[in-house]
Amino acid sequence: MTHRTTTTLRGVAVAVGLALLVGCTSTEPDPEPTDPAPTSTAEPEPGPEEVALPDHAAGRAAAWVMSLLDDEPGAPLPEAEERFAPEFLEELPVEALAEVIDQLRTFGPWTVTAVEGTESELVARIEGVQSFDLQLSLDEDELIQGLFFATPAPDREPAASWEELVEEVEDLPGSVSMLVARPADQGCVALDGGPAGPVGSAAGEQLPVGSVAKLYVLGAVVEAVEAGDLAWDTDLTLTDDLRSLPSGELQEEPAGTTVTVEAAAEAMISISDNTATDLLIDAVGREQVEAALTSMGHSDPAANTPFPSTRELFQLGWGGGAELRNQWRDAGTEERRALLEELPDGEIDIDVVEVTRATVWHRDVDWFATAEDLCLAHAALAELAGTEAGAPVRDILALNPGVVPADAGAPAYLAFKGGSVTGVMAGAWYAEDAEGDPVVVTLQSASRDPAGGLPVTTMVGIATDALRLALQDD
Repeated sequence: MTHRTTTTLRGVAVAVGLALLVGCTSTEPDPEPTDPAPTSTAEPEPGPEEVALPDHAAGRAAAWVMSLLDDEPGAPLPEAEERFAPEFLEELPVEALAEVIDQLRTFGPWTVTAVEGTESELVARIEGVQSFDLQLSLDEDELIQGLFFATPAPDREPAASWEELVEEVEDLPGSVSMLVARPADQGCVALDGGPAGPVGSAAGEQLPVGSVAKLYVLGAVVEAVEAGDLAWDTDLTLTDDLRSLPSGELQEEPAGTTVTVEAAAEAMISISDNTATDLLIDAVGREQVEAALTSMGHSDPAANTPFPSTRELFQLGWGGGAELRNQWRDAGTEERRALLEELPDGEIDIDVVEVTRATVWHRDVDWFATAEDLCLAHAALAELAGTEAGAPVRDILALNPGVVPADAGAPAYLAFKGGSVTGVMAGAWYAEDAEGDPVVVTLQSASRDPAGGLPVTTMVGIATDALRLALQDD
């Protein structure tokens, strides 16, 4: 999550414009009109200095995108079908892409002020009325396979002390909870010298966690293997009824594709593959995942019962409008099970642009946990990893560390799962020092404003500091 890699950008075809639309849309009412400001006689500030895009494949593709942004609103997107990879346009047709580009045009004219990257992927800072990071990646045929307009995260200085870090967390907007704790027999306990418990505006409260909930799916898989109901080398078969939306890559494969349980688990954790997750939920059964909530220490399993698949969450959140979201919010457990049964099978039909315009977690459309729940989930998986049935778990959880380990105190072992959806950002890290002593860092943020989500770089920076401070205090 801290590196701009091809893998990261490859998964955002469906999310083109997500950060753009989040950054330009708000659920807050329009402000009251105010008196016009007095006219200033001061000299205007000079505009940002323009930087040339590089003359290589990614640079030329970015220059073409910039030419689209400079057109008048409503102008067509010439050559779009020749410039974008077919898989990209399957997820986001030209008509939907044109809507995103049109919104950006209203914030121009645009100036490129910084650029970094390679011939196959690039990030350019573009300045207009607002600022965005244009992130672009190419496939092997030099077609655009990933395009993302991200709101730049505010600059931050690394925290030099727990006091500085806690102050930063408590000043974050939205509902925020951070925990730095050590798993122990009596639960998750505070570190000596660290925060005494959860901190933040919603410290210790139950908040949405997005894909961090996949930790419970992984736990359910181990328990199914232990019970003899499943094996790590069991083949799972992709069907259209189990196909979800990105993040991930498996959704691009044809029906009938098979993957092993272990490969699906690796994809679920390392790239948060939603379709791989749903294959695993289908394999173990929804009830097994719900049981794992209890066995892994969740304080309120009923909050996630029934446990939706990722596909079902998309359908509940953005497939039936506010009416379906409100039905879900107001329904009891059995009524919710009935709603899940009524969701359509086959090819999933979701307006990917709509996903960026509506926060849904406050309608109970997400998975929920407290900071301590996530700490206990990591501790439970660490224990399961020491069993024969859970042998692959330790390596699986370490596939994507979520931070640069060298910047985070260089732990001897680092496990991570993150999650995000419109208005929601969450991450949970489990680290061990050279002596094998564990520490867990969790950070959750939720906002009803689609533009209010915590920037991923801010989350990563805070987690990096928390891990570094925790490990240096050992």
